[in-house]
Amino acid sequence: MSQALHTASTGINAGQQQINVIANNVANINTTAYKSANMTFETLYSRNLSYGSAATKDGGGTNPKQIGLGVKIGGITRDFTNGDFVSTGRDMDLMISGNGFFVVQDSDGKLYYTRDGVFSTDSEGNVVNQSGMKVVAAKSPYTNASSGETVQVPKNLSATVKGDPDIGNKKTSQLNNADIKAGDISATISYVDNLGATKTVDVTLNIPKGDPTINEILDGFNAQIAKQAPNAKGVSFSTTKDGCITYTGDITFNEPGTTSNFLGETGLSSTNKTSDPLNQVVSLQEMVNYNNSITLKSTTVDENGIIAATYSDGSILTQYVDDTYTVQWKYTTPQGVTIRGDDVTATGATIENSNFVIELATMVNEEGLVSVNNNLWEWAADVGDVYYGMAGEVSFGSIESGGYEGSNVDIAAELSNMITAQRMIQMNSRVFSTASSVMETLAYLGQ
Repeated sequence: MSQALHTASTGINAGQQQINVIANNVANINTTAYKSANMTFETLYSRNLSYGSAATKDGGGTNPKQIGLGVKIGGITRDFTNGDFVSTGRDMDLMISGNGFFVVQDSDGKLYYTRDGVFSTDSEGNVVNQSGMKVVAAKSPYTNASSGETVQVPKNLSATVKGDPDIGNKKTSQLNNADIKAGDISATISYVDNLGATKTVDVTLNIPKGDPTINEILDGFNAQIAKQAPNAKGVSFSTTKDGCITYTGDITFNEPGTTSNFLGETGLSSTNKTSDPLNQVVSLQEMVNYNNSITLKSTTVDENGIIAATYSDGSILTQYVDDTYTVQWKYTTPQGVTIRGDDVTATGATIENSNFVIELATMVNEEGLVSVNNNLWEWAADVGDVYYGMAGEVSFGSIESGGYEGSNVDIAAELSNMITAQRMIQMNSRVFSTASSVMETLAYLGQ
C-alpha cells in the first residue's frame, strides 16, 4: 500500500505543477507578445515483477509483468506562434509578422531578445523599450553577429542644403532635382561676325542616350556648337560651383524640333542663362541650441524596420540599404527634394553615429531560449547559432507599426487543461485516500 501512496503522490504533484503552468498562462493573457507554455508528462520507472520470456517449441512466451510507479514532468514547451495584432495607433508600437525577435541591450551591453515591440524615444533620442533598454540597430540585411550599435534619432537638427559643386561628374541617373531624358534641342545662335554684321545660325544640341554625366552633355553641346556655328565665338555651356548649368552668348531655344526635356528640367531658357541646381547636397548636424535647429516632430517605421523621422520644418530624415548592402542616409527637404548617399554629410557625435534600422534576430532553436522578466529572452546552450539582420530579408518577418503583438494564450484550451489537471489531482487524491484506508484496515487485523 505504501507503493500506491507514493504513486498517487506523483500524480498529485504533477497535476499541481500543470496547474502552475496554466495559472501563469492565464495570468499573462494580456501580456504583450507572451508565448504560452504547455506541460507534457512521462511515465516514471516501473517495478518489474517479471521481464517475460520468449516462446519455445514446447510452450508459449510470457509478457513482462510491471507495475508503474507514477508520473513525472516530461517537458514544458513554448508556443512561439504569432499572437494577434493589437492596434494602438502609436507609430513606435511594432509587431514582427513572422520570424524574428527584436534585440535590446542593457546598460552593461548584454543582449536580450524580445517580441515586445512597445518602443519610445528617450530624452537623447535613443529608441528604448519600456524598461529603458536600448534597441539594437542593424548594419546588414543578414549576418551572424550583432552590430553592437543602437537605434538613435536626433531630437534637434541643423540642415544646410545647397547645390552640388561637383555637379559636372554626376550622371543623369544620380541627379535628385532633375530627370533629364535623351533627345534633341533646337536652338538659334546669334553672333556678330568679323565685319560687325549680326548673323544667326540654327543648331541642334543632342543629349545622348545611356547615362551620361553633365560634363559629357555640356562638352557635347560645345562640340556641336563649334561644328555647326564655327564663327560664333563666346557661346558655350559650363557648370557653376552652386550646382547649376550656365551658358554664355545669345541663344534662342526653339520649341519645334526640341524632343528632350532638358530645358524644362533645368529651367534654362532664351532669357534665363543659369539653371536651377540640378543636384542638391545637405550637411546635417545634431544641435544642442534649440533656437537654431529643427526639432523632431514624429517618427514612423516601415515594414523593413527603418525609422523615418519628420522634423518641424517638414523635412524627413531616414536611411536605406544600397546595392552594396550598405546603410546610407536619405534626407528629404521641405520642398520635396530627396538627397541620399554621398550627397548627405552628417556631423556631430549623435547624428554621425545614428542608425535608423531596427535589428532583428533569429536562431536555430528558439525554444531553447530562457525566459526572464520584462518580456525578455536570453540565449542558452540549446539555442544554437543566432543570426541578425533586417525585417523582410531572408528568413526574417516584416514589421507592422501602429500596434503590438498580443499574447497567444488560448483561454478555452487553458480552461480545458485546468479541468483535466484538477480531475487528475482529485482522482489521485482518491487513490491516496483509498490506500491510506487499506493500510489502516491492515493495521487493525491483528487486534
